[in-house]
Amino acid sequence: MKPVHLRINNYYSPLGMDTKVPLLGWQLESEERGQHQAYYRIIFAEQKTDIEQYKNLLWDSGKVSSSEQFGIRYEGQQLQSVTTYYWSVAVWNQQGKMCWSDPVSLFTGYLYDETWRANWIGKGDAKPFYARTEFSAKGNIKRAYALVSGLGHFKLFMNGEKVGPNEMDPGWTHYEKSVQYVCFDVTNHIREGSNVIGLSVGNGFYAGDAGDRHFYTIGKGYESYGSALLAIGEWHIEYEDSSIQYVLTESEQWKVCDSATTLANVYGSENFDARLYPEGWYESTFDDSTWSKAKVSVSPKGKLVSQNQPPIIVKSVYDTICIEEPKDQIYVFDLGQNMSGMFEIYVSGPAGSIVTIKPGELRNEDGTVATPWDIVTYSEYTLSGTGELETWKPDFSCYGARWVQIEGCTRDRTDSSKPFIHDVKGYFVTSASPDAGHLETDDFRITKLGEIIIKAIESNLQSVHSDCPTIEKLGWIETASLMGPSIMYVKAVEELWLKITRDMIEAQTEEGLIPDIAPEYSKFTEGFRDSIAWGSAIILVPELLLETYGNRTALEEAYPAMKKYLKYLKLKEIDGGLIQHGLGDWGIVPQSGGDYIANVETAFYYECYTLVSKFASMLGLDDESAYYESESARVKRCYNSKLLRQVTEEGRYAYCKLNGEFDPLNQVVQAIPLYFNLVEEENRSDVETALLHATSGRQLKSGEIGLRFLFGALAGIKRNDIVFDMMMQPEHPSYIRFVERGETALPEFWTDDSRSRNHDMMGHILEWLYKELLGMSSLSDAYKEILIAPGCLDRIQYASGSHYSIRGKIQSEFKVAGRGYQLTVTIPPNTHGRVKLPIMSDRAVILEGEIPIGYEYVRERGRPYAIIGISSGSYRFTVDGQ
Repeated sequence: MKPVHLRINNYYSPLGMDTKVPLLGWQLESEERGQHQAYYRIIFAEQKTDIEQYKNLLWDSGKVSSSEQFGIRYEGQQLQSVTTYYWSVAVWNQQGKMCWSDPVSLFTGYLYDETWRANWIGKGDAKPFYARTEFSAKGNIKRAYALVSGLGHFKLFMNGEKVGPNEMDPGWTHYEKSVQYVCFDVTNHIREGSNVIGLSVGNGFYAGDAGDRHFYTIGKGYESYGSALLAIGEWHIEYEDSSIQYVLTESEQWKVCDSATTLANVYGSENFDARLYPEGWYESTFDDSTWSKAKVSVSPKGKLVSQNQPPIIVKSVYDTICIEEPKDQIYVFDLGQNMSGMFEIYVSGPAGSIVTIKPGELRNEDGTVATPWDIVTYSEYTLSGTGELETWKPDFSCYGARWVQIEGCTRDRTDSSKPFIHDVKGYFVTSASPDAGHLETDDFRITKLGEIIIKAIESNLQSVHSDCPTIEKLGWIETASLMGPSIMYVKAVEELWLKITRDMIEAQTEEGLIPDIAPEYSKFTEGFRDSIAWGSAIILVPELLLETYGNRTALEEAYPAMKKYLKYLKLKEIDGGLIQHGLGDWGIVPQSGGDYIANVETAFYYECYTLVSKFASMLGLDDESAYYESESARVKRCYNSKLLRQVTEEGRYAYCKLNGEFDPLNQVVQAIPLYFNLVEEENRSDVETALLHATSGRQLKSGEIGLRFLFGALAGIKRNDIVFDMMMQPEHPSYIRFVERGETALPEFWTDDSRSRNHDMMGHILEWLYKELLGMSSLSDAYKEILIAPGCLDRIQYASGSHYSIRGKIQSEFKVAGRGYQLTVTIPPNTHGRVKLPIMSDRAVILEGEIPIGYEYVRERGRPYAIIGISSGSYRFTVDGQ
């Protein structure tokens, strides 16, 4: 059993880590069954050779009796800023066999309140600019790192090359509270002798530029955070003789000029004039004598912090699959995939000619590209006219589209009066958060459904979880909690969700409100700024991080904000404990709030108190835990007293509106209290019956807020058959209709003509597919104990999938054969599991491999199951049909 994938918890990259006390973690690999970690030992040093020789150690944990494998606090000598360290871990299995990991390195950023050596520099205005400097390197370089930020976005170049795969660095933040910097390993970008550094800076949200087109937040409270774009950078170059050279942004050695990007609109509109582009500007042969000396700028208000979340990268490139000409010399390039994209054109033609690029998710009846609400979004490229093929794609923005409309060009090679458009490619940009899940079934429609939801998820994973890459681009926070479980099955988002938690902390108002958007670049009103299904993410997201990744950092950092938010909400109570403001089950009808606001909002209110009581107990705050527990009990009593009514015509109890009105077809109003355990035991049967009656048509009647809880409540009463049939309905509301209509990403609402075709907010079926269909879930302690319980074996014949948990890969595959079926399961080292197999009776024969095995026989809601305990490793179970 070997420790692998060593990592610093809360940081996607080990470069630029800015915590004084890193939390350490690793995974384990073994080809043997039943492997558990009995002990570990961690060592830390400044030199790799010291790690290999166990000498000059900054920390030696000694042999620790523990099965923990993440969240382990460094307890060695004080770490220094901008310094390289190495560490390694050894583990012992239960038989006493020991194995060391390979040593890994980390490079610290600024750990303390030091002042950076560098200055913020710029041109002094809010237009994109280039900055460059030259320096000389002498001697054998051991390693070199760059710490860089540029607001709103920047790209780093050295010696003729772009450094790293990152796009749109740094992450979006509340720039008056924090500004992220990015650390790069530039060792291989430095050469003996003369070297050149270049920075290209554009607007982003820091100093938004609308130009003459779409900027959604204008009119909704957006104000620029600064009046000028600016950048800061430090290059720390260590030589083999241990000497260190610093290259810093400052006025004397840096020069600047206007960018060829004349408009950088964060909403997907950029103008680029190739005639203005200083070819070779980040190479040593370039003459910058006409450039101006950089100006030292006033620093932004926010504290410089390391970019802990994954960067934005190009995940894949899509080629054009079809070109149409719906109108004369208006060309529509079909890329075959709706994506959050940077769209690259290949064009040639006369100097000064302008090409207009209009990406979009929709098409008009005449075949031209459409935009929702007729929002004006396009880019313009002005040709340099060199006679060579010119290529261009945006540097500082992305946009949601499948189709790209090109205007101002021709496809007629005999027409030399206009540019010739050769090709268009789509660069799908998303968070570098690793893939974490795979799913396929014998019904290609279900497999495809999973794929289009993942495409929507990836399109909205940026440095926030955006609502869509087209219209708003904002970090609406409810999806971080509601869609979080679905997303965490298919993407490893621990660091990004921690960043989202910090965004919420920074967005909290003095009164305690957690606004619906964080960072709050746009200030909406009423329920669109103050709705508990959104604000409760400050509590629900740390719970997800704890349960999925074992991450305590989020709850520790957010606990004061949670208390402040609950204090704010208590002032909003009515009738002794109800909350009656917000949007209810938003999205149940396109672009509308739901009904039953008190029912939905108060259920979240109760859950918030319950979780904060749990967190207080974990933090050792027993008095506070008791207080929040009593508050949750109070809200529960009020909820049932005011909303649970005996429905005369039904002859049973059910949840109703605050005014007593009862809708027998409303699903969410019964599902949410069941899911949150608000229903008293004596009323549970009645409420379950009301839910089953409301879902008897097997048609979805839920918006974004209630959907996850509807699926979860039905799964809780063993009615996954209803969920399956809801998913497969041929007409809206329907998931499968989206698949059969050929959508390549999930649309926003239950309609064929949704305004956004790339929204993941209704994608909760993905959690159900992994948790209930494949049957993979965590029973306790972030997948320390794993449940494998496949479902719907009467609906499909085959399903296979995997999930890369925080502890390693989990796999589940079942095949129905005759009257029985076969299940193959793999769980990682240092875990144990419970396999729950549906059987016909207690006479069922189960084989593991070729050997009959015993099992625990249980009945749940009248259905028989076999329970089998397993330790780590791979297993193949065969169940007969008895």
